[in-house]
Amino acid sequence: MRSISGFNGSSTGGSFSSGEPVYASALNKLGTGIDQARTMMSNDIQFNTATGGAVYALPQDVTDGIGNNYVLPWTVQVYPEVQEDETIKYFLRTARGICNYTWSEFPFGPATVTQLDDTTRLDETNNRTFSNECIIKDYSIYPNGSYKIGTDTTGNSPWMANDAAIQIKNAADGGSDTWYVTVSKIDWFNKMYWDDTNRIQDKERPFLSVFAAGSAAATAVFKPTQNSRANHILPLPEYSTTSSSISDEWNGYVLPRHIGYDYKKVAWIGWNDTDKKWDVVQYILHQVELAIPYQQGLRWLGPSMPQDTPPDNIYAIAKDAHFDPYIENLTLLSGFSSGALTDYTINSDNWWYDVVAYTIPR
Repeated sequence: MRSISGFNGSSTGGSFSSGEPVYASALNKLGTGIDQARTMMSNDIQFNTATGGAVYALPQDVTDGIGNNYVLPWTVQVYPEVQEDETIKYFLRTARGICNYTWSEFPFGPATVTQLDDTTRLDETNNRTFSNECIIKDYSIYPNGSYKIGTDTTGNSPWMANDAAIQIKNAADGGSDTWYVTVSKIDWFNKMYWDDTNRIQDKERPFLSVFAAGSAAATAVFKPTQNSRANHILPLPEYSTTSSSISDEWNGYVLPRHIGYDYKKVAWIGWNDTDKKWDVVQYILHQVELAIPYQQGLRWLGPSMPQDTPPDNIYAIAKDAHFDPYIENLTLLSGFSSGALTDYTINSDNWWYDVVAYTIPR
């Protein structure tokens, strides 16, 4: 481990041997000490003087033991770059990462469900769901004018888009002292290509975002995670006046009600005004799981509820209206629109590649 000097006059030594434990009490002393020496780069152990504790982030690279270094998936690193006028710009880069995620046909599906027999089992063919895997290789949402094109020409860079980076600014420079890197998935099959010019073209894949706390992008990303949900709306069974059995067949319909959504924080980045540098806290250094379950509700309708009985063609009516206002959380989509993210760029190019090639049915 690297040498750490100055424990506020403690008798504890200033360096540690391999395998020697570092106790929380010692780290807390570092957090409040006036004679601490900090030589760590972002993504090593960071000591937070503001809170008197330790902020942990794992190292961004590992070695195979024979001299080859590898960057861990999803690693976030912030590095300074001195300009010709001697000012310093800070850039954030992220290592490519793999996602396991679900894809479904929500909100599209058969408009009707049919009783199969007197046990009222339903035809469950609505909304097929599949599991897929892809590697995220570029940024999808980032501040306007912040994208630094990658310059690696070997094609072997572990970083997004051949070592591309996003410039981040602290509050003193007109930005924010807190930034996030996240990966998100919206369970919305863009079958009809509705409103492509007004919302993120998410291509039914996960997408990576870099944004400041309190921004419109933060509002869009930090929505509650939730299942996709549709209601099977069925008429009340009609009983025979002679046999007290339900009729042989009856039909209902499916109405989508809630768009599924999930996100994971990849990293938190905070400006350390004491040391004049960025601290990075890494949340993920492994494969990301973005599985969105599909939930099927059941609702009975009948003569006793005429005010709740929609017309027989309600699915077609809802579809013609782009499911607005029948889906309760359509603002999830509009939050990622270019109109909502006026200070952010939405990258509609291919920011992923599929681990197993497949074609989404249209």
